[in-house]
Amino acid sequence: MLCPVQFTRRIRLASTLSRLALIDVVGMTWCAWAKQNGHSEYAEKYLSFSRRAESKNGNFAFTINPWLLETLVNEALVRVSICDKSGFSSPNAHADVIYNLSELIRFIEEADDQRFLSNNNVLYEMHRLSQRQFEWQRGFANQPRFYRSLRLFGKGEVGEYFENSVGCSVPDFMEAAFYIYLGQSNSPSRNWASYREVGDICSEKVLNVLNHISLPSYRAITCSRKLRAGDQPIAYKPSILRQYPILRFETANCDAMSPLPSLILNRATSELYLDIVEGGGSVWSKIGKNFERYCEDYLRAMLDGFEVKPEFRYGTKKNPIDTPDILVYKNQTIRLVIECKAKRMPIDARYSSDPVAAQQKAYEEIAKGIFQIWRFRSCVRRNCFTQPVHEDCLGIVVTTNPWLIMGMKLYPEVIAIAKRIVEEKDPQIGTCDQGRVPIVHVDDLEYHLQHGTTESFLERLKEIAEDDSGWKWSLNRDINAGGVIRPYPFSDELTDSLPRIFGDRKL
Repeated sequence: MLCPVQFTRRIRLASTLSRLALIDVVGMTWCAWAKQNGHSEYAEKYLSFSRRAESKNGNFAFTINPWLLETLVNEALVRVSICDKSGFSSPNAHADVIYNLSELIRFIEEADDQRFLSNNNVLYEMHRLSQRQFEWQRGFANQPRFYRSLRLFGKGEVGEYFENSVGCSVPDFMEAAFYIYLGQSNSPSRNWASYREVGDICSEKVLNVLNHISLPSYRAITCSRKLRAGDQPIAYKPSILRQYPILRFETANCDAMSPLPSLILNRATSELYLDIVEGGGSVWSKIGKNFERYCEDYLRAMLDGFEVKPEFRYGTKKNPIDTPDILVYKNQTIRLVIECKAKRMPIDARYSSDPVAAQQKAYEEIAKGIFQIWRFRSCVRRNCFTQPVHEDCLGIVVTTNPWLIMGMKLYPEVIAIAKRIVEEKDPQIGTCDQGRVPIVHVDDLEYHLQHGTTESFLERLKEIAEDDSGWKWSLNRDINAGGVIRPYPFSDELTDSLPRIFGDRKL
């Protein structure tokens, strides 16, 4: 039950938003984003930033976290009632308005957290917080994110399905979206229909992609009210901006507005799955294979002195067994085995108060990866596998989504699922084979190998595997982020595929 202060803050937010035009909330949000992302000169054309909003280096003295701004826009879509046809110009003229609104959102979120923690384990809340905040902190603009998305969604049968569904190839989609991102980054609004010359990018393709990732404001309001119905904490309700990061107001001086332009890059990379989600089992199977081959190629390029090979089948004709997806050799002896899981993480798995219970079938996919590692260990122990395997051979599961990030509470629950699979499929797997298997997000894998060394990577994996407490979950703890950065191995391929974005290494 809400206390009087919590109830008052919710009423105040609802009342304030109901008196504002949606176009003004979106415009102010853009200004707050622009002020904090190197576009101060554009933000200051629309909002007045007082002295207390400035620090010595010219940035916000107070930081408005982007995840708060995303929640604010979604709440505005649910609650605003005034439709202003004049277009965004200078709402209330002062940045304190957007700051005060974001503070209301923060107070309400903290109240939701307090209610949750009164009845739940704090480790579940840490998992939810990290799921929401870490991706914003990592950022959406980097070479691995673009290249990996090209490999997963832009090749073969998957790429063909995407092109048939969307009307352009994945590379064309990315380049058009990047052009739109640049345009939306230096102005809160754009009239894209008036742009006839778009450099080397066909203007029709730009408009096609724009229409694909945008919604008229009235439709966004309807969709948001459906998406965000229910009594979940406002921080963990679905965001319409993940699929449609651009809103269309169709006013005289304002058409397209993107409150958080970074989400355009997110939509053009990892969120491309939204365009192939209806492709069925065959398409999703190919995505899984594409991810395996990407990880294999990446590790081959980055693990100096090691040999990286794909899975193969061993055993007998009556009982064939597949190895884990990737095997890493040193001097013809296997030192590391890897399972790759490209399954998309449902929103209930990200933000539920009890994720494994809410999405047990989804987490079974991760548990199957653990089972595969255990089965390999068992076969080695029972001499069913004939190749040389090092006594300290490590096993990991690499995922496209951060399934168990800060998941100290969730890991034992996933292990319980894996043990059930053992009982059902291979009871010969002994307790001694069921050691801890690190679950590694591919972002963290890439970051470590570009900022660390092969030796530090293997040492850290061993530390995580030997940690029964579960607190050593991070692959990148103590990594030297300020040291020498190893180049991304597929930069040249990325330049060839996306020359207008990476021809001069913009990202």
